[in-house]
Formats: sequence, structure tokens, C-alpha cells
Amino acid sequence: MAGKGTNFVSLYVGDLQKDVTEQILYDVFNAVGPVASVRVCRDNQTRVSLGYAYVNFIQQSDAEKALQDLNYTEINGRPCRIMRSNRDPSKRKSGAGNLTVRNLDKSVTHRQLHEAFAAHGKIASVKIAMDHAGTSKGYGFVQFEEVDAANAALEKMNGAQLGGQAITVHTFAGSATAPEGFTNIYIKHLPDELQSEGALRKELEACGEIVSFVLQTDARSRKFALCEFAKPEAAAAAVEKLHGRDNRTEDEKASQPAQDESDDRFPEYKLFCQRAQTKAERAAELRQQFKAGGGAGRDHNDVKVYVRNLDDDVTEEQLREVFESYGTITFARIPKDGDQSRGFGFVCFQNMEQANKAVESAAGKEINGKEIRVEIAEKREFGKGGWKGGGGFS
Repeated sequence: MAGKGTNFVSLYVGDLQKDVTEQILYDVFNAVGPVASVRVCRDNQTRVSLGYAYVNFIQQSDAEKALQDLNYTEINGRPCRIMRSNRDPSKRKSGAGNLTVRNLDKSVTHRQLHEAFAAHGKIASVKIAMDHAGTSKGYGFVQFEEVDAANAALEKMNGAQLGGQAITVHTFAGSATAPEGFTNIYIKHLPDELQSEGALRKELEACGEIVSFVLQTDARSRKFALCEFAKPEAAAAAVEKLHGRDNRTEDEKASQPAQDESDDRFPEYKLFCQRAQTKAERAAELRQQFKAGGGAGRDHNDVKVYVRNLDDDVTEEQLREVFESYGTITFARIPKDGDQSRGFGFVCFQNMEQANKAVESAAGKEINGKEIRVEIAEKREFGKGGWKGGGGFS
């Protein structure tokens, strides 16, 4: 072991199974070169792994070899993701050198995405967005160490073939608002004949060229889709064509009374197809729904659940979908530093029974490959602006 004052070379190792221990990581990485120490990051209270660790090498050359040879290799059945440890989070949060890659075939792996872009410069990180079942969501991110390398990759890789289909590459834009003349649409209430990716994509392609498309399943096993068109005219045509289409048979129409079709209760027997909201718009809508539901004037029975260890890419919509099967949600929020998630969020239920069910049922659930931590949030003063203190809804 090196003496006091030695500067070790640290690697971040993520996407780990919760049963991966320091000893397992030591054995894997020490086969490359002498390891000084290993630390698996754990929950302060439960001591359960948070799914990532730091491995410190004595020699720079050994750390570089481990990064090259072991990145995306399986540890306890799951491919790990290795990066150079960056103690300055401002560079990562700035998005400099970061690219968004869309229209990825679901079979494309982290390693394949890395190899496709590696010719353009040193890559700091590659990440494919995954759903709670570990299936690719059809898009990912490639962050280069240098902005010039990212620009070169953007020029060469946009439209390139990967996994049998053309990918689209854009400069990472964080949560920037949608441009005037939208191209992204959100579709739900899918009938049986549109439950497959091929059938729904064919229906949408009739409206215009598709840049990216993904069909997903929410926490209640309901299918929904997100589609990005090349032109605003195509997106508008899809909304005009699909929104409000009645999915019932003639017999069902005759036997079922019409439902309330107000904006907040769009009937589930009708296809829903509208412009996809930005994160900011969705958050504003949820706040409005919360106020309309009683806001500060209600009986204060609402109970807030605190959700920790969230992946940076988890959205408030996604958080809501994961928890909505446990009860009526009045609010869901993920606090941010600018455009960057702070790694935790809040879900507010109508009563303690629903909140307790969420805590018990969601324990150990994974979102985007990371196991979340769920607990009842400390209830503070509830004032005019919402929950006060503890990162609440003020």
C-alpha cells in the first residue's frame, strides 16, 4: 500500500447490482492492476448499495487499462459503466460536449454505442436511457471530454446507421422549451390494434417522416408512445388524425354511456394524441391541478413521500407513472439545480394509507436501472405556497 500523501487514480463504477460488494469489485479490478481501495456507496440508514462505487488505483496506467478493458463488462449479471471520477460536478452538469442520440434500436448496447462514437475523440460517458424493466427507451447520451470532439461526432454521426436503423444526433439541450411549431407528440389510450410498435409506427409514418419513436409501458401496464417528427406539419397532422378517435366497437358504443369529456377526464375509450409537454409545462400543470384540488385550503391530510437515489434522467412524469398505482397523486416533483436533477423527488398522496402502500410496495423498485429509496417525508408547516421546508413544493 502506498504511503501517506499518495494521489490515487479514482474510477467511478455505476449501474451495479445491489449485491455487488467491495470484495467483488476488488477481485474484478485488481486483476488489471494493484487496487488501493474500493468504496461502494450506500444508503446512510439502510446501508443498502446505491448502485455505484469508486475504485482507487495506485497507478494511472492501471486505471486507464481498467477503463478500457472492463467498461460494460457484466458484474453479477449486469453490465457496469465506468468513468473517470470527476470531483468537479459543474463540468458534467454544464452539458458541455454532451450529445443526445435518438432513434436507437432497442438491441443497441452501451458498448456498441460507445464504439460507434469512439473514433471522434475521448468519451467521458455513455448512457442509454432504460425503463423500469431494463429495456432501452430508444435514446441515449454520449459525452465527450472535449467539445470539439463532440462537434465532430455530431457532424459525422447524425443520420449514420446503427443497429440497422438511422440514428439522429443533437447537441444536448437539457430541458429547453419546445420550439414554436412542435414536432414531438405524446400518445396514450392505445387500442389493441395499435399496441405493437410496428402497427403504431406505420400509422404515424403516414403523417410524415419520423425522427425518433418509442413505445413504452407505464407502472400500470398501459402502453403509451412518444414520437418526434422531422417537420411540425407532420406532428400537427398526426394530432388532427388521431386525437379523439373512438376505439369502441358499435356494440360497445350502444351499450356504454358517454363519459365526461372535460380536459381533466379525457375518456379512456378515445385515443389521446397531443403535443408532448416539456418538463416545465408538466410541472406547471401539476401545480395547477394541486391548487384546483384544494391547495392550502384542504384538510392537510395529504402525505408526502420522499424518493431518493433517482437517476439524473428520471422525469416528473416518469416518477408519477411509477407511483400512481398506489393511490391518488396530488403532486409530483423532482427538484433541480438549473436543468440538472438533484437526485431525489417528492410524491404527494391524498392520505397516509396510500403513502404507506407506496413506501412498502416501491421499496427496491428500479427506475432507469437505479434502485430507489422511498420513505415518508417529514411533514412541515403547510402554507400558502405549499409544503415548507425539506425541499417541499414551495
